[in-house]
Amino acid sequence: MTEQKAGSILITGASSGIGEALALHYAKPGVFLALSGRDQERLDAIAQSCRGRGADVDAQIIDVVDEQAMRQWIEQVDDAHPLDLLIANAGIGLATSKDRSLHETTKKTFAINVTGVFNSIHPVLERMKKRQSGQIAIMASVAGFRGMPGAASYSASKVAVKAYGEALRGAYWGRVKVNVICPGFVESRMTAQNRFPMPFLMTADKAARIIAKGLRKNKGVIAFPFPTAFAMRFLTLLPQALSDAILRRSPQK
Repeated sequence: MTEQKAGSILITGASSGIGEALALHYAKPGVFLALSGRDQERLDAIAQSCRGRGADVDAQIIDVVDEQAMRQWIEQVDDAHPLDLLIANAGIGLATSKDRSLHETTKKTFAINVTGVFNSIHPVLERMKKRQSGQIAIMASVAGFRGMPGAASYSASKVAVKAYGEALRGAYWGRVKVNVICPGFVESRMTAQNRFPMPFLMTADKAARIIAKGLRKNKGVIAFPFPTAFAMRFLTLLPQALSDAILRRSPQK
């Protein structure tokens, strides 16, 4: 099966992890990549690697929480290179601690993982609708299938964007493709902070290949690896008391 013909692609959170792997996966001659991230040195290195593979690259340090800056950048990119694919990938996974309360953790997590997604996709969604073409991918998580006691803020933010993406897929059906990505544990700066066993941990390169294949097939929800996705879906079918009992044993983020 051949790779989808996406000539102009925007990826947020491209300076590490899955975002970096996706940028490198799509980088090739004839492709324009618009990449954003929070670390100038890492983003510059990734942009250079993508250029080395033949892609034309625009790399910008922009906070996805900055609505005005995001809208200005995305609209400028879309004016010059009408976007075929936008991947709202930027996200964080914070834990509560003695220095950061649950309220502070939740507020910051939702600002980036939820509002940041809105700031990424809203500037181009109606433009794609008018063109009757384009694809938007939202990075959720298998944690978005069910609220996780050990990661309340993170899982709740991913539940929100998963539901939003699923709703948009129906609302824009036939005009804009909308997909939700739900990875399990993937090697990244985020998972490197976890101090507990991570079942079926996979490399970011492998995750990028799975995601690209799912987007090419226009799958509504791209959830992987299968054992983790199956287990999370199965939990939602169990009686509440039983699923609560199981999840109370899950590790704290």
